[in-house]
Amino acid sequence: MFAKGNVTITRDLGGGSPVQSDVIGNALNGDAFSWQNPSDLSLTFSGAMTAITFEDSDGILSDDPFSGSTVTDQFLTQPVTINGTTYTPSAGTVRWANPQPVNVENEYEVRLFDDNGIAYRMVGVSITQGYSTQVVGVTFDGASPPPGTTLRYIQGVSSYGGTGQTVVVPDATVCFLAGTLIETPAGPLPIEDLKAGMCVLTLDRSEKPIRWIGQSLVCGLGKLAPICIKSGVLGNTRDLYLSPNHRILLRSSTAELSFGHHDVLVPVKALVDGVNVVRIPMPKASYLHLLLDEHDMVFSEGIATESLFTGAGTTNILAASVLAELNEIFPHFQQSLQHISHLDLTMSEARYLMKSASKGDVKSIEMRAIA
Repeated sequence: MFAKGNVTITRDLGGGSPVQSDVIGNALNGDAFSWQNPSDLSLTFSGAMTAITFEDSDGILSDDPFSGSTVTDQFLTQPVTINGTTYTPSAGTVRWANPQPVNVENEYEVRLFDDNGIAYRMVGVSITQGYSTQVVGVTFDGASPPPGTTLRYIQGVSSYGGTGQTVVVPDATVCFLAGTLIETPAGPLPIEDLKAGMCVLTLDRSEKPIRWIGQSLVCGLGKLAPICIKSGVLGNTRDLYLSPNHRILLRSSTAELSFGHHDVLVPVKALVDGVNVVRIPMPKASYLHLLLDEHDMVFSEGIATESLFTGAGTTNILAASVLAELNEIFPHFQQSLQHISHLDLTMSEARYLMKSASKGDVKSIEMRAIA
């Protein structure tokens, strides 16, 4: 999200500062509360973005996750300093008790427009400690504007909502956990040792240059906990740790019968069985992305796994700073998105494939491995 201190707001009509001293924190119905006449505003987003990690049970960031005086969801899980204030997780769940619970909320939503008339849905993010709520910044439902972008609140056109709104929390993009060995012409190397310009071996055994590598340090609990394919389960030479949505390439006669393709992409979270493929929660997970010119399969710990796919779903959840960097490397990056390399199974299709496997477990599906 953009911290509140990284959003500059001016009045369009005549310029100058807004009447409200804290538009982001107090009201986003223009420069007004609900009973006032809103102004047209310009909002410029700048500086580095800030990450807030929280425990979430339903994939939805909502307003007021409370049942009476009890906090039910969206508990802060990592300390974070925003606008000079440090917020620290708490074990409490009752708002009036000590320790006070600390949770994250969707405080409001507002529709803004850029100079081309493209609409953005901005979400006000607040942190509540007990009964004290502070709006700390804003995020976006979908693509975030690159730093430096100015969006506008247009009276009579922009919309504002501050009660009961929700936004789907996007799943993390595909990543390898730091330490994963990737096959290169020089042999397997830890992904964190790879650099843009170096080559990796792909599915057809050709050498492809890495165009970009990105790294994210996240809370590895809950939905973002790495998933481990234990050594040897699918032909992997060591334990392989991937983010939940990372797709691997499976070869299966059942897939050919059911979906018309012998080789299919399956998100690793669909393979979790609690024995051979398991979630490994950890307080911090260092995830790395690896981007090639085209979506392709690279070999991690000896089995075929996808490179970063720059389809619309992925670009919508990449941070603005990452998108800005990619646009510098790849001119017209967001106008020339990649095509997926193989048939991509949905979660329900992947689970059907697992249930239909001859032995009913992960090991019964042949994995495409290094020849």
